[in-house]
Amino acid sequence: MAIERGLGGNMTVMGERLPEAWMVEWHRNRRVEFPIRRWLFLQLTLLYFGISAGTLIRLPDILDEPGWRYFGYLAIVLYVGTAGFVVWTFVTQRPYLVVDHTGIHSGRRFMAWTDIGSIGLLRGPVRQLPIHPKNVWAKDLVITRQHVNDLQSFRTWLDEVLEEQRRTESPRDDDASDWRRTH
Repeated sequence: MAIERGLGGNMTVMGERLPEAWMVEWHRNRRVEFPIRRWLFLQLTLLYFGISAGTLIRLPDILDEPGWRYFGYLAIVLYVGTAGFVVWTFVTQRPYLVVDHTGIHSGRRFMAWTDIGSIGLLRGPVRQLPIHPKNVWAKDLVITRQHVNDLQSFRTWLDEVLEEQRRTESPRDDDASDWRRTH
């Protein structure tokens, strides 16, 4: 289970927990879900609305001016749409980052274990973890702190899971070629 009740009814998000909890969940279900960390998402949302507060304050004046009226209506539609998206994301904590027996799902992006070339190093001031595909022309799958607080620990854990997946991968072609050689 990705979310468990802590003391006092607080919800603990898997991305805030230690790698040992991830490994226990992995061995129990072969699946670990990392929903959006609400506090980080709320901080980014407040920053967005704080920066755009100037437009909200001037909105009545914008609606009164004939040349800018359509811009005012567009701003209202954008704010209502953004607020709806923020509420939906805050309540559902989606998109999820899911690590399961088939691969890594990040929102709508997916990379199978067999397609992963390597787990990259942390990069950038906002700390991103790239997962490099074997196909050099394919795009990296990028993990941010939006789902996992400690990306360095997540990288180490993900390396362990990747190695485990590579060890347990059944080589179908080798089995077939062994059969042909013996018969």
